[in-house]
Amino acid sequence: MDIAALVPLSLSDHEGRIAAVVFVRGCNFRCPFCHNADLVRPARGGDPMLPVEYVLARLRDRSGFLDSVVVSGGEPTLQPDLADFLAAIRKLGLAVKLDTNGARPDVLADLLDRRLVDFVAMDVKAPPSRYDEFCGVRADVGAIERSIGCLREAASDYEFRTTVAPGLAREDLRAIAEWVRGARRYFLQAFRVPTEKSLVDPTWAERRALSRDELHQAWKDIAPLVRGGGVRA
Repeated sequence: MDIAALVPLSLSDHEGRIAAVVFVRGCNFRCPFCHNADLVRPARGGDPMLPVEYVLARLRDRSGFLDSVVVSGGEPTLQPDLADFLAAIRKLGLAVKLDTNGARPDVLADLLDRRLVDFVAMDVKAPPSRYDEFCGVRADVGAIERSIGCLREAASDYEFRTTVAPGLAREDLRAIAEWVRGARRYFLQAFRVPTEKSLVDPTWAERRALSRDELHQAWKDIAPLVRGGGVRA
């Protein structure tokens, strides 16, 4: 596991739970609006990764206080020893939430089959016709679709979410909601420009995204298509 950071306490990353957050490095997407440029493309000679044994020891020390561990990134499903790491977290008696871009449905299906995750949050970047534009690479949209189906059919709990990046319009959000129609939860997340970190493509900081009011109007249009969700602004 190429672990970049451990946040020992979060009350917002796994709703209703007291969580720690583990961030891994490396991603197969290059979303220009991503806040975690240092995790997507780690700089040569950057901070060393945290040893797995150290991270697990920290989690063990806090296991009487924590409810869960969120594994985020970067893209966790690229890590070859992810399943072993999640199994070790399980042995500590902690729940696991996984953040993923859905690009590796076979890995996702295996983790669900082995019951190594309790909750999956999958980012759906754009409608299928615009996926390459918003993930920054040539995307396998079929893989994204298989991951959507996998979560619907096999996940004990999950959500889909879209960061409403500059250039995404209300009709795009409607198209995404149609794509995940019937999902347990779908959230629209407001695009924000970070103050301390740069975007993968800093020029996107100057682009206009839908306002909070526009997001709420968009949600009213798509809410009937899914079972739950809302706007995170």
